[in-house]
Amino acid sequence: MEYIIFDLEWNQPSYNSIRVTSPVFLEGEIIEIGAVKTNEDCDLLDTFKIIITPKYYTKMNSNVSKLTGIKNKDLMLGIVFPDAFRAFMKWCGKNSVFMSWSNNDLRVLRQNLRVFNMDPNEYMKDVFDLQQIFDKQILHEGRGCGLNEALEKVGEKGMEAHDALHDAINTFYVCKHLDLQKGLQDYVATNEVLDEGEALNVFEQNYSSVAASFKDKAMNSFVCEKCGESVVCLPWASNGKGKKISIAQCTCGKKYYLKSRYFKLRDDKRRVLRLLYPGSNEFDEIYREKARKQEERFQKRLNKIKENRQ
Repeated sequence: MEYIIFDLEWNQPSYNSIRVTSPVFLEGEIIEIGAVKTNEDCDLLDTFKIIITPKYYTKMNSNVSKLTGIKNKDLMLGIVFPDAFRAFMKWCGKNSVFMSWSNNDLRVLRQNLRVFNMDPNEYMKDVFDLQQIFDKQILHEGRGCGLNEALEKVGEKGMEAHDALHDAINTFYVCKHLDLQKGLQDYVATNEVLDEGEALNVFEQNYSSVAASFKDKAMNSFVCEKCGESVVCLPWASNGKGKKISIAQCTCGKKYYLKSRYFKLRDDKRRVLRLLYPGSNEFDEIYREKARKQEERFQKRLNKIKENRQ
């Protein structure tokens, strides 16, 4: 058995008007795949890197370009995503175990597969989040850890970040300090990378602030596709920077899952994009866990304020 440790770099739309929301919300279009292949003893066997020419976000977002060093001219040297990904899978082989640092890459990968009409369930259905293994074996803090921080913790000097192959190699350096076989055996899968599919409804609106959007009935309600009744979602829970999620259930029993993203405009206003999906018990669990953690953070801040006042 061989281990594949992979990393992705993706471009983001330079303008909201070109953002892809169907058949899936395309958070980012993959422009680079980097990976290392190891045996079960974590001995390096091979490396892989490929540049991808984007179809949808064809112009490099300036922030992404600064971060990765990838320019528009570099994208012209790549190949289209379907061909690039099939080449990657051929290099991986049939009996590989896939790993990445956090679930972010897997989430974006599934979006890219869907937008190119490739079934995500046929490729890398199970991917292990190395952050979880690192926390259980080294960090012991019950939280995510950035790759640079992890390198420092294990005393490794990594390569320059935000190059897909470099980040895959840096992840490999961290893995050499882990008991991967035990980590895989003890691994607890999460639901956070469930494939939502195509959104039932897309709502976009500009607001003076994020807080103002929470007070808008249009942002927090929608019409049930099953019975036509008005449905109000539960309070929004943080799902990362600029992202929130919620759930709702109509009186007819139909469940819904909602995701929102906030984009800063030039006049310091916020543009909100809300996507509505069919709900499920799995999405309910994700929301409740995010809401619980949000409440814990709020209580910690509140307690700290009270302590400072005493």
